[in-house]
Amino acid sequence: MTPIQPPNQISDDETFYVPACSIFRRFLKKQGLKFTPERAKILDAVLAKEEVFEAEQLLYEMRTAEVRVSKATIYRTLKHLLEAKIIREVLIDSKQAHYQLIYGKEPQAYLVCMETNQIIPFDAPELKALRDRICKEHQFEPVSHQFVIYGIGPDVKDDESEDE
Repeated sequence: MTPIQPPNQISDDETFYVPACSIFRRFLKKQGLKFTPERAKILDAVLAKEEVFEAEQLLYEMRTAEVRVSKATIYRTLKHLLEAKIIREVLIDSKQAHYQLIYGKEPQAYLVCMETNQIIPFDAPELKALRDRICKEHQFEPVSHQFVIYGIGPDVKDDESEDE
């Protein structure tokens, strides 16, 4: 875990980490729970994520890095991170829960290949503008949005045309 430093010595990563850590600590305290070393390591791993991830993937990566953490602790901590609004569940398929870091991040859009389950993030600032316009028309306060396009990726289409 990164020690807290004076403001003039804090890197960009730490300016992001310190508030997220504080939010999570306050959330846990309100729930009567402790900020354990295991929860701190899981938070570190989640904050390092750039893309959508699965709990099992997180567990595998942490164990590969020789971080001792149980599957149950991963799932419970992800639940707490969801409730603290640091991550969100991204509904990509009905088989597996996917998560995305939302704290300090702009909403992300995704292409999902229905054959391979490949997830491709893409930026679409015009979607945020559309969301904001629609919300303004309906006097609705936007918090976030999710945009997912389901389809068949080019690799799958190429394989199908070779089979014919």
